[in-house]
Order: sequence, then structure tokens, then C-alpha cells
Amino acid sequence: MRILLLGATGQVGWALREPLATLGELVTTARDASADRVLDLSDLGAMQRLLDTEQPDVVVNATAYTAVDRAE
Repeated sequence: MRILLLGATGQVGWALREPLATLGELVTTARDASADRVLDLSDLGAMQRLLDTEQPDVVVNATAYTAVDRAE
């Protein structure tokens, strides 16, 4: 099984890396080069290209927006 983990460098994503890797081939994303793939979630075209390229069986979304004061 091919698993795409979005937000792999955040608190939740980091905790999910090891358990998910035991289930199949894990591809990680982050907004910088600290993961397998760089992904800006606000770029829908980039998201579509990533999905087309990686063709995951499962997508796990562990992303979060943590700037609470600007989240309104």
C-alpha cells in the first residue's frame, strides 16, 4: 500500500510516520525540504501534480494551521 502523509514534520505528522511506515510505502510532505516532497497546500495545481505522480492508495492529512490569531 502506498501512503501519502501530508504535514509530516508537524507534531501529529511526526508521530504518525513510524506507525504508517509499517503499513506500506510511506511518502511524506512538508512545506519545506524536511520531508520527501515539498508541498504548498494552498497550491491546488501542485497538490494535483503530487497525487498524479505518487498515486497513493491512502492520503493521511496531518496538516494544521497554528497561527491562531490569524486563523479567523
